[in-house]
Amino acid sequence: MGTLMQAFVTALYGAWLIAAGVWRYSESGSNAALGFGAAMGVMALLAASLFYKKRTGWAKILTAVTLLFVVGFFITKSAKEGVDLRVGIILVASLMEAIVVFKPSKN
Repeated sequence: MGTLMQAFVTALYGAWLIAAGVWRYSESGSNAALGFGAAMGVMALLAASLFYKKRTGWAKILTAVTLLFVVGFFITKSAKEGVDLRVGIILVASLMEAIVVFKPSKN
């Protein structure tokens, strides 16, 4: 997969993480959700900028760290509280992000 596509998908993922934090904040007033969404979203946006600059090694490392935090948190949360629409979308988006970023290319 080309680095421009990885940059685009990763930027969308980062924007979604920020939006999901805002969504949760608007529902419950949770500053922690807003902070987590913003922090993880910014990490993904930084990874997207690294993909755009063709620094794929660093971009993949940053993406992996972001995915570990996001998926780890939401799997744990889902085990305790169940899956709602927002969490389900985050987990599916995380899976799609991992596929786009880490699927071996056919070069």
